[in-house]
Amino acid sequence: MIFKPHEPYIAFRWLLKGRGQTVLLLAGIAVGVAVQFFLSSLIGGLQLSLIERTVGSAPHIYVLPPDSVPTGFLSENGQAADSRRVPYTENLEILSWNQYVDYLKGVPEVAAACPVAGGQAFIERGGASLNVAVKGITAEDGALVYNFARNLKAGRLDLVGDSAVLGRTIAEKLQLSLGDRFFMRNNKGTGDFFTLAGIFDLGSVQANALVFLSLDRARSFFSLNGINSIEVRIREVFQAEALAKKFRLEFSRVKFESWQERNQELLTALRSQSGSSGVIQFFVLFAISLGIASVLGIAAVQKSRQLGILKAMGVDNRGAARIFLIQGLSLGLTGSLIGIALGYALGAAFLRFFGTGTFGLQLKAFNLVTPAVLAVLGSAVASVIPARRAAKLSPIEVIRNG
Repeated sequence: MIFKPHEPYIAFRWLLKGRGQTVLLLAGIAVGVAVQFFLSSLIGGLQLSLIERTVGSAPHIYVLPPDSVPTGFLSENGQAADSRRVPYTENLEILSWNQYVDYLKGVPEVAAACPVAGGQAFIERGGASLNVAVKGITAEDGALVYNFARNLKAGRLDLVGDSAVLGRTIAEKLQLSLGDRFFMRNNKGTGDFFTLAGIFDLGSVQANALVFLSLDRARSFFSLNGINSIEVRIREVFQAEALAKKFRLEFSRVKFESWQERNQELLTALRSQSGSSGVIQFFVLFAISLGIASVLGIAAVQKSRQLGILKAMGVDNRGAARIFLIQGLSLGLTGSLIGIALGYALGAAFLRFFGTGTFGLQLKAFNLVTPAVLAVLGSAVASVIPARRAAKLSPIEVIRNG
């Protein structure tokens, strides 16, 4: 669309003449853009924080033994078998785990694959007994899966012999310090002494109730022939379910579970947050467009005599319409620029005074530019109504009626 030189001049002159209305419109657009930016950044930061707490220091895909296999009630000769027999075969271990680990480590999307052997145990110290979950891992792979470079708060990941690394919850409850010896009993009643080599904090009480041993020591402690699972960390966290589906097609003797499958309620909550944010932003944009349309519509009525004179002087219908389109675009663009600055200042102030808490803001260019673009488009669409009214105006009737 090409504007003639006189059209922007007339449009800006009318905006400056009604500066009170213009200022109010600009303020409304700016506040709307700032609110949309702040809201989308706030919800984005909250979602990133929730995801980080859920899978930031946890596996993304779990490789587990196959589900229980049903067995028949009839014996080979066709007679009913012992009714007291358990009607299924339960698989608790992965025996040929090395081939799965080697395969997973060769997949480009996989950052780490760690074999895990363990079970439930009790740590006994003095008169206290604490139920814990024990995991035997390989130190190199486990450090990547659980991000021990960041989460190991004291000591070192020294998983050799009887060394153990405990969560902060366990260490605080039992008042254990680095180098202390403690007795741990397995689910079969036997136990042994271990030495505390390190203390970690994975960010939740449940995760901090873990005990890590070396893989071989855990297998020996629980009398396992294989391992219980393989924990996988991938490079793109949201590709976990797609990657798990791909693995399910390739392997039938083990099952794959993604973190999305285990956290359906969290994903539902995240989708609900995004949906509510979209609804709020739509109504903010609708209110901005409605305000522009109403003000410019009133301006079209107020400027009817001037429009009639302009048309009598040679301004065609399209030219009259373009005057109001220029006003709408100018209001949207100027208000959006002010809103971007206001939104960024609001976000920066939030990060400065409240950003050290549970979550911060997701200050991305997309969150900043998208509300501004939508506001400009909304302003342009809103100006179509008065533009059409101006195009249909008859100069003879306007001048005749005064």
